[in-house]
Amino acid sequence: MRAQQLREWAESRGYKAVHEGLESVEEVRRRLEERRRNGEFAGGFYERSLAGFKYLEGLAMKDPRGIIVVAFPRSAHTVEFEHGGRTITLLLPPTYVRYRPWFERIRRDLAAAVFGREDAVETLSAPLKSLAVGVGLAAYGRNNVAYVTGMGSYVQLAAYAVDVWPGPSDEDGTVDFRLDRMFEPCASCRYCAEACPTGAISTARFMIDATRCYTLHSESVEPMPAAMKPPSLDCLLGCLRCQRACPANRGLLRTKPSGVRFDEAETAAFLSDAEPIEGPLGDGIRQKLQSLDLTEDMAVLRRNFRLVVEQR
Repeated sequence: MRAQQLREWAESRGYKAVHEGLESVEEVRRRLEERRRNGEFAGGFYERSLAGFKYLEGLAMKDPRGIIVVAFPRSAHTVEFEHGGRTITLLLPPTYVRYRPWFERIRRDLAAAVFGREDAVETLSAPLKSLAVGVGLAAYGRNNVAYVTGMGSYVQLAAYAVDVWPGPSDEDGTVDFRLDRMFEPCASCRYCAEACPTGAISTARFMIDATRCYTLHSESVEPMPAAMKPPSLDCLLGCLRCQRACPANRGLLRTKPSGVRFDEAETAAFLSDAEPIEGPLGDGIRQKLQSLDLTEDMAVLRRNFRLVVEQR
């Protein structure tokens, strides 16, 4: 009965959701740590992106019985900069802007609509892409971006622990748990590999070459490689070339304004060498960036903006 309620809840909101046992969480951790030991990750990636998750140990819930993984559509967002009497409009990818409030919003809705108790659902700290792919909700594209059937890649993932087991996900209660699950249309498609401006996406291997991916460099506080130039001059973070070229995303990619606009003085400060930006001007910039709820450091965003302006 609870499983049916979960399906109806997700369908009525345009989401997708699956429920699985707690062992799925531990299996993600075990397999990612195994990959780290085998040297499958690019240097420092595990420490930067995967080491901080708390998994089941981070739960306050006394008796978790299972997990629910949710996928829901998100839009890319625009940010505006006034510069030299004109407006520069740049994109932020869909999972970067104000995503954390969504976790709580969905948690409350899920708890009320399906379980009828606020304390029945708790947000889970775990690698969401790996977990969603492992339990079959999502699959990796050839570009290593998570895809959900019918939603494409502009999706946000969330995961929750629940203290009531909704029931098995399939008839025998098992899941084909695979972290290397490839999005089926990618098997015979080469669009993203051909669109990638740096050659990071290969048709010969499943994992991208992280050392050549502009998006990963654009998120990092490490210096940008000298030869690495912004391939998309309308993006403040990332590239989006592969996702825009993807046939599975056709008609699914949405963009909306973030509501954040930097005036001429703020943009000039953004472009300056001053570090940090002091006084009321710096405070105003930081407040606007905080309103976006980004995890990237201001220094990263300033560097990327300078690169885009220089290339323009």
